[in-house]
Amino acid sequence: MPWLAAVPLLISLAYVCWQYYNYACWLRTSSATPQAVPPPLPTVAIVVPFRNEAARLPDLVKDLLAQDYPPDRFEIILVDDFSTDGGAAGALFSHEKLTLLRLADDPPSPGTVAFKKAALGMGISRTTAEVIVTTDADCRWPRETLTLLGRAFGQGSDVVLGPVFVSPVYDLGTAFQALDLAGFQLFTAATIAADSPALANGAHFAFRRAAFERVGGYAGVDHLPSGDDVLLLHKFAHDESLKIAVVTDPAGLVTTAPVRGWRALWWQRLRWAGKAGNYTSPALNLAQVLAFLTSLGIVGALVVGLFSPVFLLAGITAWSLKGLVDFVLLRSVCRHYGHEELMRWYLPVQLIYPVYLVAVGSAAVLGIKAGWKDRPPA
Repeated sequence: MPWLAAVPLLISLAYVCWQYYNYACWLRTSSATPQAVPPPLPTVAIVVPFRNEAARLPDLVKDLLAQDYPPDRFEIILVDDFSTDGGAAGALFSHEKLTLLRLADDPPSPGTVAFKKAALGMGISRTTAEVIVTTDADCRWPRETLTLLGRAFGQGSDVVLGPVFVSPVYDLGTAFQALDLAGFQLFTAATIAADSPALANGAHFAFRRAAFERVGGYAGVDHLPSGDDVLLLHKFAHDESLKIAVVTDPAGLVTTAPVRGWRALWWQRLRWAGKAGNYTSPALNLAQVLAFLTSLGIVGALVVGLFSPVFLLAGITAWSLKGLVDFVLLRSVCRHYGHEELMRWYLPVQLIYPVYLVAVGSAAVLGIKAGWKDRPPA
C-alpha cells in the first residue's frame, strides 16, 4: 500500500510545525531584557545532594563559594547520599557557609527508592532561607549564576529555571548528550514563554520555600527514584497562583559533566524515560509522543524502503524535514549560549538520533528499568 508512505511525511510535517512554534517562543524568551531589581535579594540555600562524587564535588563547592551574591544572603548545604568514596571528608568542607548533612544520620524508611528526593528534603528542612536552589555535584557554576536567579525572584517569581549545558565535548557520545541537552534548554524556555511549563533540570532549579510547602514538596512523586525536578515542576505548574520564570542569560549557564560511554548514556536516558508515564504536563506529553512518532516513522519507512523505493524516498524526505528544523533550533540555542562549535557534530548526531529515540522509547514502553550508581532498578 504505497499510500502508507505518506504517513511518516505527515508526522514529520506536524513535527516541523510544532518545532517552529517552539522556536518562536524561544526567540521571545531569549531576547527578553532583564529588569533591574532593588535590594535586598532573597536569602538562598543551595542544596547539593551527592553520592560518590569525591572527584567532582570540590570544584562545585569552590564555584559556589565564589558566587558574587551578597555573602550574608546565601548558604550551601551538602547532603551525602550514602557515599562510599569519602567524598564528604576533608578540610574543604570546614567553611562557615557550608553545612554537611548525611542521609545515613536520619535514614529514610525501609523500601525507599527516591533517595535523591530524601536527600533534598533533608537539606530543605534544615534551612530557613526564602529560596531553595538545587544543583548536582558534577556541575560548574559561573560567578553570576546565583545573582541572576536572585534577581528573578526579586521580580516576584516563585519558581525559576536556569540553563544547563554538557561540557566538555570530546567525542561523538558527549556531543550527542550536549546537543540533546541544548534542545531541552530551548524547549524549557519555550514552554515557559507559552505559559505551559514542561521541563526542568535539577542542576539549575530554584523555588521559594513557601511554594515548595504549598504544593506538598515531593509527596506524591516520592515513589519514583528520579524526577526531583520535572515532577516537582509539574506540581508547581498546577498551582495557578505561582509565577514560573526562566533565566536565559548566558552569564548564568551551568555546565554538567557528560556520562562516559554509550552504555552509560543508554541507561541514563532509559532512567529518564522511565518516569514519562507520571508526567502531568500536556506540553511535555505532546512533545514526547510527537518526537517518538516522528522518529518511528522515519526508521520504519527506511526499513520498509529496503524493499520499496517509495518508502525509501518518504523516509529520507521525512528525515530531511526533521533534520532541517532541528538544525535551525539547535544552532540558535547553541549560538545564544556561546557553544556554536557544537554544531559541527550536528550531522552525525542527527543520523543516529531517530534510532536512539525509538530504541529508548520502546524499551521504556516495554517496562525495562535502569538503576543508578550501583542501586538496583526500582
